[in-house]
Amino acid sequence: MPKHILIIILLNLFCIGQYCHAQQTKQFQSAFHHFTKTSGFQNSSIGFCLMNAENGKVLFSYNDSLSLVPASCLKIVTTGAALGILGEDHFFETKIMHTGQLGKDGIMHGNVIIIGGGDPTLGDDKFETKIDFQTFINVIKDAGIKSIDGKVLVVNSYFEPFPINKTWAWDDIGNYFGAGVYGFNYAENIYQIKLQPGAIQGSNVDLISTLPDNLNLHFDNRLKTGPLYSGDQSNIFVALNDSIRIIEGTIPVSKSPFTIKGSLPNPPAWFAKTLAELLYKDNLIKDKNQWEVISKLDTSIPIFNLKIFKSQPVSEIVHYANLNSINLYAECLLKEIGKIKYHSGTWTDGIKAIKKYWTEKGIDTLGLFMDDGSGLSRYDGITAQQLTKILASIKNEKYFDIFLNSLPVSGKSSSMKSMGKGTEMDGKIYSKTGHMDRARAYSGYFKSKSGKWMCFTLMVNNYSLSSPEIHDKIEKLLEAMLSVDY
Repeated sequence: MPKHILIIILLNLFCIGQYCHAQQTKQFQSAFHHFTKTSGFQNSSIGFCLMNAENGKVLFSYNDSLSLVPASCLKIVTTGAALGILGEDHFFETKIMHTGQLGKDGIMHGNVIIIGGGDPTLGDDKFETKIDFQTFINVIKDAGIKSIDGKVLVVNSYFEPFPINKTWAWDDIGNYFGAGVYGFNYAENIYQIKLQPGAIQGSNVDLISTLPDNLNLHFDNRLKTGPLYSGDQSNIFVALNDSIRIIEGTIPVSKSPFTIKGSLPNPPAWFAKTLAELLYKDNLIKDKNQWEVISKLDTSIPIFNLKIFKSQPVSEIVHYANLNSINLYAECLLKEIGKIKYHSGTWTDGIKAIKKYWTEKGIDTLGLFMDDGSGLSRYDGITAQQLTKILASIKNEKYFDIFLNSLPVSGKSSSMKSMGKGTEMDGKIYSKTGHMDRARAYSGYFKSKSGKWMCFTLMVNNYSLSSPEIHDKIEKLLEAMLSVDY
């Protein structure tokens, strides 16, 4: 075949390919335009950005410079910075120490001291190497201590003394996802309430028990039984008196008990009290009330080390912070960043360090508003372009695989499990999700048909659709996004 004919054929094939790509792009743009015209979006703010993650080229955008509430998608900003600043192998420390000398009779004339180091994984049963109460007791026994004539002291000064963010909503902080952020945390700072719903809709709900059972809380139970399969529509409110919890809303009809979770009030005090009670049962302490939470250690007294517990590494903390959207994990990472960079475990300094990190990566942070690290605050705001550029930046980091595998996968895991299940989307989109009243966000990665990594962000605020309705609309849009060969 003559060379000039071959060139013409190749040019024609190229033009056909370009034409097909242009047509596919137009189809997606048309699908997006149709999405914005959805009934229920009349008063909404929508932001979208689609980018080639490998070269940073914006392929399609819509209101991508508009600051919107990202909900839990803000965790991308925090966890990405945590991997970059702290490193994947960084860990938190919890120390067990004691004052005074241990006599030959096994009596320790002093205090047992537990110094919190901000570890959000302590006592968490999702890990095989769970550090629980028995672990602490074994350390004491293994040191040859048979009796303690002092107190159990828990030091809770690693982070700032304000465990609840000032911008979190009152109707969030009584629930498990609004748990406070302490210098000493245990079991994600949550408790469980076991409930028995009624047999018919509208009937009362009985409170069976709590776990743990020594909370010293009083419950004003106003729960009703909701429709079958309606899910957990309950809310736990913190009353002005901290020992009272008001439970409102519904849980579904069921013959079996139903469990909801709340935020543990003052985890350091609860832990110290519970450990003292267990030591008393083991005859290791004379009075179960010999416990105290302190904010400062008396360094004039000799202190001896018993054990240092290391947390799960940052790589694991990031994994669960994103996959299971654990707010406590994200907030502890943020405060740890502040502690490492500015010797101050506060929201203010953690946010300062995170924004500085992304600025140095070439991200314009004008319009990025952070009041926390998890996205629980409605004061948080970010643009679709910023969030997508952060994803593109992460793609070029050595920790990309760790970050990618922390994201829920469409049709497969966590908050993306029902998105595109059984369709062409199944298993193809890695995306953090954000969800609170009138705010939905999706931000993550997918591979184009030609094998290139793409990243995207979609945020919708102030819509009037039900949860199933907006889920279906977004699902169709993401299917259209995948159909283009970028």
